[in-house]
Amino acid sequence: MTFQKHFPENFTHSSDGESRVYAARHVFLTGFMGAGKSTVGQQVAKKLGRQFVDMDEELQKRHRKTIKEIFGSKGEVFFRQAESALLQDLINHDRPLVVATGGGVVETPANLEGLKAHLTFFLDLPPEAAWARVGTDPDGTRPNARDWENFKKRYLKRRPLYLKCGRVTEAAPKSDQVAWQITEHILEDEPLTLTCEGRTCTIRTFAPQTRIPALAREIIGDRKLVLLSDACFDQKDQNFTQNLPEHHPIYLPVQGEAVKSMGQAQNLLERLVSLKLDRGDFLMVRGGGSVTDLGAFCAGLYRRGLNLILVPTTLLGAVDASVGGKTAVNLAGAKNQIGHFYLPREIWIDPWILADLPENLINDGLTETYKTGLLFDPDLASMVERHLESIRAGDLPLLTETVYLSAKAKAALVKEDFREEKGLRDVLNLGHTYGHAVESLLAPNLSHGRAVALGLAVALKFSEDKFGLDQDSAEAGLRICRLLAGGSFPEKPKASEVERLMSFDKKIRGGRLKFVVISAPGKPHLVETTPQEILKYAAMIEN
Repeated sequence: MTFQKHFPENFTHSSDGESRVYAARHVFLTGFMGAGKSTVGQQVAKKLGRQFVDMDEELQKRHRKTIKEIFGSKGEVFFRQAESALLQDLINHDRPLVVATGGGVVETPANLEGLKAHLTFFLDLPPEAAWARVGTDPDGTRPNARDWENFKKRYLKRRPLYLKCGRVTEAAPKSDQVAWQITEHILEDEPLTLTCEGRTCTIRTFAPQTRIPALAREIIGDRKLVLLSDACFDQKDQNFTQNLPEHHPIYLPVQGEAVKSMGQAQNLLERLVSLKLDRGDFLMVRGGGSVTDLGAFCAGLYRRGLNLILVPTTLLGAVDASVGGKTAVNLAGAKNQIGHFYLPREIWIDPWILADLPENLINDGLTETYKTGLLFDPDLASMVERHLESIRAGDLPLLTETVYLSAKAKAALVKEDFREEKGLRDVLNLGHTYGHAVESLLAPNLSHGRAVALGLAVALKFSEDKFGLDQDSAEAGLRICRLLAGGSFPEKPKASEVERLMSFDKKIRGGRLKFVVISAPGKPHLVETTPQEILKYAAMIEN
């Protein structure tokens, strides 16, 4: 290895661990009797893809008695102690939860502090309205709701405590409205902006489908709009298109890597010409990474630049293909041989679309997310390592936060080296040198993400042996890469075939490749090596 390039320290990113959305933290709902904590909590949990726990119900299961019976036989002091023990168990739960607390849980100081450390919402309801909902509790299920004066006294005592531990949300008559307000607060982040060469791209990591028609009307106005969609979104897909401004739909006849061909690019460009678009008009591209690649490639060529909006529908497209302005199609069986740089005007990401993806497609996107974390943000890498199963199970706060942090880190790098002239963007190829070669040989039976997971494992093994990556980090990385590959790595093609394809890599000079390694999470480097040496470390990776 005769050449080594260290990635500048100031370009690495580490989140402060105190993300506004508290992605890895529990969601607690507090409030007085009758505020609707259980009803709202169930709806929030469903929206966020999390398990719901009602503390009163859980206490009744633990003690095999109703709340009334616990109060009657053990007294309120015992009940509060049991409630505190349960709260601590929930706080220590290994997966983030949505929890409806009991109305009096805030009266214990330790409970109050525990709730303040998580994402807690106070469902505020005036005592008169709460009393109207609870009534005089004729069945005795609420021991503290037997007379109005005592009821009001307890409310006045607890309200200042509720205010100390959580964000105030009015307990509106319609529980779904309250649930949506809470969900929006948890998931929504300020849009990211990326400005390069006088063009600005706005990346909205919280752009649910319900918001897209209004966004389209605001941004597109009365300009012409062409909607290019993946073949799987045929003309029966009314949910997305029915509220869009007037537009011209184009549904691609093929899917996957077959989309990224010169033939498909020519067909699309000819269609744009036939529609007589000018440079002020818009191409909206909805689909996975291959479709957004093709759309961006053509948008940048048509009259030297058409307004472009990307709506990625895969996690891989959201964290990788749509962010960065690199566009390309394939040629002669090799990936991304013909391309250019073109920045979209807008990127709209719907987290519910991503959470609904099958596990293999989530794995593909998380592989790129994990790669980004290893390169620039150790906290992001750690989030994937610690919460992989929750993310794959559809935990929306965690999933949305990984998308946001990935886009933020990548956008910061792209801004510094949009056209790859400084060599800074070369590090984004961590895991891709070997992975791309394997993917090209095994396509269409091997996904991009699974190939990169294998390539990333090879790079981590290389990094441990040659560049000082500590054993614990390497082993953790290999474990995650294997899980992201579906539990086992794909069978490796013949080494001679992989070597042949790596020899065509666009970064090869004089038989030597620029290869990306890390000396620690957040510390990437470029080294020069040979295809043969990369293959040596590939042979060490067991399937």
